[in-house]
Amino acid sequence: MNIKGNDFGGINHSTVVIGNNNKVTNGKNQEIDWAQFSTEIRTMLTQLPQNSEEFQASLKLLIESESKDQGKVATFLKKHAPQFTSDVFSNLASAVLSDTIKKLMFNM
Repeated sequence: MNIKGNDFGGINHSTVVIGNNNKVTNGKNQEIDWAQFSTEIRTMLTQLPQNSEEFQASLKLLIESESKDQGKVATFLKKHAPQFTSDVFSNLASAVLSDTIKKLMFNM
């Protein structure tokens, strides 16, 4: 958007937005708090039935997350998406765990 004949100076190509209901993002992903992520997975493991696919996938996710390799963990999550999007998992997962998983799966 170019604004001509204004008193805004260098507003063009900046993060300043004129209008209603605009959303401005800087395109920078927040870092994953791996310690908190691991803690949330451990908590989840205590709540899931041990014979469930969600438990097995979460246990493997805990091991994968120890690498702190965002790409590797994201690949694992995408491969096991049914377990991490199931009703059982979704109903028990904390908001922090759910948000981190979404961020990793969808590169948010």
